[in-house]
Amino acid sequence: MQIPTRLLDSWGLRYILTMQQRVNDDDEFTHLLSKNNKYNNKTLSSGGGGTPPTPARDDSAVDLNELTKQPNPYFEDIKQEAVAIINYTWPLLITFVVGKGMGLVDIWFLGRLGSEVMAVVSLGNLWSTVAGLAFGNGLLTAIDTLVSQAFTGASDPKTLGIILQRGIVIMGFLALPIWFLWIYTEPILINIMGQEQHLAHLTQTYIFIIMPLVYPVFISTAIRKFLQSLGHMRVTMMMILVIFPFNFLSNLLFLRVLDLGYIGAAFHFVFFHAAILAIYILFLSFGTKFWSDYWPGWRTQAFRNWEPFLKLGIPGMVSVSSEWAFEVCALLTGALGKTSLAGQSIILSVNSLLLMIPSALSNAVAVRVGHHAGANRPLKIQTCFNISLVIGCIAILFNASLMYFFKHQIASYFSIDNEVVQAAEHLMPVAVLSHIFTGLSAVFSATLNALGKQPVVAAFNISSYYAVGLPFGLWMTYSYDWGLIGVWSGVAMAGFIKCVGEGVLLFFVIDWEAECRRSSQRIGTQELTPDLPCVTATIVTSYNSNNNNSKVFNE
Repeated sequence: MQIPTRLLDSWGLRYILTMQQRVNDDDEFTHLLSKNNKYNNKTLSSGGGGTPPTPARDDSAVDLNELTKQPNPYFEDIKQEAVAIINYTWPLLITFVVGKGMGLVDIWFLGRLGSEVMAVVSLGNLWSTVAGLAFGNGLLTAIDTLVSQAFTGASDPKTLGIILQRGIVIMGFLALPIWFLWIYTEPILINIMGQEQHLAHLTQTYIFIIMPLVYPVFISTAIRKFLQSLGHMRVTMMMILVIFPFNFLSNLLFLRVLDLGYIGAAFHFVFFHAAILAIYILFLSFGTKFWSDYWPGWRTQAFRNWEPFLKLGIPGMVSVSSEWAFEVCALLTGALGKTSLAGQSIILSVNSLLLMIPSALSNAVAVRVGHHAGANRPLKIQTCFNISLVIGCIAILFNASLMYFFKHQIASYFSIDNEVVQAAEHLMPVAVLSHIFTGLSAVFSATLNALGKQPVVAAFNISSYYAVGLPFGLWMTYSYDWGLIGVWSGVAMAGFIKCVGEGVLLFFVIDWEAECRRSSQRIGTQELTPDLPCVTATIVTSYNSNNNNSKVFNE
C-alpha cells in the first residue's frame, strides 16, 4: 500500500517518516539555544553555523509495511505538546475567571451608589479603553511574537530585554497623543457621541484623575506579555490572586468608607493598576533573574530599529477592532427596544464568560508556537497547532452544547421577565454559531500571530467583520425586520469567513520550514549589539620620554 508523504505531512505524521529530521528538543524553559545549536538538523543540513536548513519535500510514495517498522515518536510528541499546552492554559483561565470576578466586585460596589455614578464610570472606562488602552494592548502584541521567538532563537538572552525596552519606549510615544485626546473628552462626548453635558462633564473629571496612569498601564501590560512569552503563565495568575483582596478593600475604602462616588472609583482605578505594576516589578526583582539574565541596562538600541516591532504591532492594533464587534452589536440593539437590549445583554454575558476558554488556549498556543519557531522546529509547530485545534474544538463544542441545550435555564437565571427570556432563547442558536466560529478563529489567529502574521490577521478582521459581516447584519435587521437575529447573523457570518480564511491559510498555504527561516531573520534584526557611548571623541597624544609612554585621553 502506497501513501503520499504530503498527505501524512498534513497531519504531522511526517515524524514517523523522518526520525533523522527531529530537532534537538532542548528545554526552552531553562535556557536559550545558542546560535550554533539552533539549527542542529544533521540530516537536512550538511553545513554548519546559523544557516537554517531547507528540508526537502517530495511526493514519493511510502510503503506502509515499512512505515510500521519504524520507531514511532509521534505519540510521544502529541503527549508532550498536549501537556505543555494544558500547563500553559489553565493558569491563564484562572486569571481570566478571577479578573471577571473582580469586575463583578466593582459592579457590586458601584451599583449601590446610584445610576449616575455607574453611568459615569461605565462611560469613562469605555472611553479610556476605546480611545487609548486598547490601542496600546494591540501594539504590544509585537512582544508576543518577538519575545517568544527570541527566547529560543536569540544568541544572547539580553536580546529579550532590548525587545522589552523598545516596547516601553514606543509606548511612551503612544501615550502622548492619547493624553492629548483625553484632555478633550468632554467636547468629544458632547459633540460627536451626543452625550448629555452633565454626564460628559463628570466623565471628563473621571478621565483627568486616571490620565497619569496611561503609561504605567502600558508598562505593566508589556511586562505581563514579556513574562507570558517566556512561559511564566502562573505569574499573572498568582498576581491576580494576590491583588483580588486588595481590589475588594480598595473598593470598600474609596466607595463605602470615604464615600467619594465616581471620584472614588477613579482613585480605585489608579490604586489597582499601580499595585499591579508594583507587583510585577517586585516579582522581576526578587522572583526571577531578570536583571542579570535578560536586562542589558538601558541602551540606545531601544530607540533604533523600530520597524520590525511596528510592522507587527500596528496590525495588532488594528486587530483589536474585531473584538469590538460585540460592542457594536450592543449599540445597534439600543434602537430595537429595551427587551432586545436586555436579551442581548444576557447573550453577551454568557458568550464572554465561555470565550475565556478559547482565549486562554489561544494565548498558550501563541507562546508555544513562538518557542518552536525560534528554535527551528517546524514539525513541532505543526503538531502543536493540530493538538491545540483538537483541544479547542472539544472545549468550544462543549460550550456550544451548554448554550443551546440549556438556553431556557440560562436565560431564566439572568431575568424573570418572560419577554426578555424569550428574546434570549430566540437569539441563542445564532449566538452559538458565532461562539463556535469566534473560538476557532482565536486559535487560528494566535498561531498566525506567533508566526509574525499580524498583517494577515488584521486584513481578515477588517474584511470579514466590517466589510461583510456587520453591513450584512444591518441589512437583515432593517430591511427584513430580523431584529436581533439579523445583527447576530452578521457577526456569525463574519466569524465564519474569518475562520475559513485563516484555516485555509494554515492548512494549505503556510510553509512551516519557511516560517522558521523568517523567524530566524526576524530575531537577527533584534539581536543585542554593542552600544555606542554617548561621547566617542578620543584624543591621542604621544610624547618622547625616557620610558616612551603614550597617553590616551577619553572625553
